[in-house]
Amino acid sequence: MSARSRTLLWITLLFTSALTAWIYWPGVHGGFLLDDYGNIVQNAALHIHNLHPNTLLAAAFSSHSGPLDRPISMLSFALDEYFWGPAPYSMKATNIVIHALNGLLVFAVASLILKAYRRRFRPELDAGLLAWTALAIAAAWMLLPINLTAVLYIVQRMTSLSATFALIAIGLYLSGRLRMLEGRPGLWRILLGFLVFAPLSVLSKEDGALIPVYTLILEWTLFGFARVDGRRDRRLYLLYLLVLILPGIAGLAWMWPGIQATFEHSGRLFTMHERLLTEPRVVLLYIAWSLLPNLGALSLYHDDFPFSTGLLSPPTTLLSILGIVALVALALWQRRQRPLLSLGILWFLGGQLLTATIFNLELVFEQRNYLPDFGLLMALFSMTLLEAPVQRLALPRRILIVGLIALYGAITALRVHEWANPIRFAVLSAAAHPHSPRATYGLGRTYASLVDNAQSPMLPLATAALEKAAAVPHASILPASALLIMHAKLKLPLKTQWWQDIEHTLARRPATAQDINGLTAMVNCAMGGCSFPTGRMIRVFQAAFEQSPNSANLITIYSNYALNVLHDYSLARQLMKTAVKLAPNLSQYWINLARLDIYLGDFAAAEQDIAHLQRLNRLNHLDDALKNLRARLAEARKIRAGAAKQHERMPAKKAELKAHE
Repeated sequence: MSARSRTLLWITLLFTSALTAWIYWPGVHGGFLLDDYGNIVQNAALHIHNLHPNTLLAAAFSSHSGPLDRPISMLSFALDEYFWGPAPYSMKATNIVIHALNGLLVFAVASLILKAYRRRFRPELDAGLLAWTALAIAAAWMLLPINLTAVLYIVQRMTSLSATFALIAIGLYLSGRLRMLEGRPGLWRILLGFLVFAPLSVLSKEDGALIPVYTLILEWTLFGFARVDGRRDRRLYLLYLLVLILPGIAGLAWMWPGIQATFEHSGRLFTMHERLLTEPRVVLLYIAWSLLPNLGALSLYHDDFPFSTGLLSPPTTLLSILGIVALVALALWQRRQRPLLSLGILWFLGGQLLTATIFNLELVFEQRNYLPDFGLLMALFSMTLLEAPVQRLALPRRILIVGLIALYGAITALRVHEWANPIRFAVLSAAAHPHSPRATYGLGRTYASLVDNAQSPMLPLATAALEKAAAVPHASILPASALLIMHAKLKLPLKTQWWQDIEHTLARRPATAQDINGLTAMVNCAMGGCSFPTGRMIRVFQAAFEQSPNSANLITIYSNYALNVLHDYSLARQLMKTAVKLAPNLSQYWINLARLDIYLGDFAAAEQDIAHLQRLNRLNHLDDALKNLRARLAEARKIRAGAAKQHERMPAKKAELKAHE
């Protein structure tokens, strides 16, 4: 490849990356959505005012959205807010930069894959053709419409940032293996990827655990576990034993007892069996949405997706399972004849192992394809551009690829236009998904945010939208709770139907995360002056406890209500003690209990609470909280001691007064 061609290649790559950022940029004007609120907006620990290590650690471990708390992603949100403010604008801008950077990393990984392919299978291929193929894959990936939710849905920086470190680790593996096959030291690069960048990926989001799966697929399809002399490299077998097989077995054994239980107590409408039946349909839809995107089908909201209850319910269930089997069979069959096709299929399916199998996750989310869909593009573009003879119909094939990339960019631009305006996004989403509890509630919430007084013309629209959302099958309590909160703040009558909707929803299934958010908002409103009838609020919590008696989160919300609204300190303390017993590793529960014990003057109990909290402070991220509690305790003891001394002096003063008389 000539120097001029190489320069043109890099200019085109950088232009494509900049074009991607330009297409996405209008999306920075969109708002917060769904899990953005719990993880970012309402997360007090994330709103930092200094860069002290303890403050940063507290922010990093402030989310419980994953088993490892995803501290790197959470820290990035905190730094975003510290430097640029709490608005969604800067956070979305950061996400766009990360995505553009990932596009460059995709180009690097694709180039290394094609280099390995040429070395083992097609040495006659021109290096320039491979470089431009890698560029086409990267350009298509950057502009792929299905990847939008990993960019403009702020909290899904967890996905894109995890992919950043994953791509670096995979690139190091590829370069290390190529060096080893050239007789040069390369194992250190592989170990650097697994020991440094893979953990960083996992600590951004658990998707990073699939890095060994991706590299194993690369090894099996491209390298064949070979050494420079052609024999098998036994070190690689040991490596995968240590980084994939043993950790996989240990992790599954550790999590398995709780996996089934999560289906029983999470309020899901489907069982594990039904989820396993449904996911093949979802995975095949992902393929269609990735390669042949339909603007009407792509959405943030897929909570209205019908799950399978049997092999023929619906009939596409069995057909989809057979389709997945056929894809695996095709990949195995074509391993030697078309290894890039095999690689692409297995890469995509391997990327679904965490989100499309036994784990109790929601059925459909587009951002789950952010890294897996690279495999689809590798398979498609390699078949289109590199299959022999490469010169036959070369120009039409290249025009087809350029046209496809342009189509991806155009559809992505249209999606960005939808996301750029919160009202337009809410209206279009609810219209496209009228049976989605989240989409319909999102519209009502958007309208409600525009209501500032009882005469607002938006009030009837907000009320109607929220009532419609509450009537959607399987809706959470969010719409009804929003109706109560909005009308209570405006001093307007509260309909009995809204209370009944909440009670009936909570009584028929365990409380979901959305229900918890609704109850939290209601308690906060009551603490802020909303006149909710005490009897109604208590019945709401009773209904919730019937289905979720051991929910530490629910118990904590009720303790907050008992403490700050009912002023029943005994009940509040009893509830807080129950919460720490159910979830002893959640630091905030111990902080709540310690504060109450200090307030009630039970200093011995407060010392025990602080001691428990200290044991959770393994990374010193609770130092500030501990310091604050100890200062409160010392001040409370000082006040009590002063009151005791004053009481002791009272008899002497009375005697002195009597003598003067």
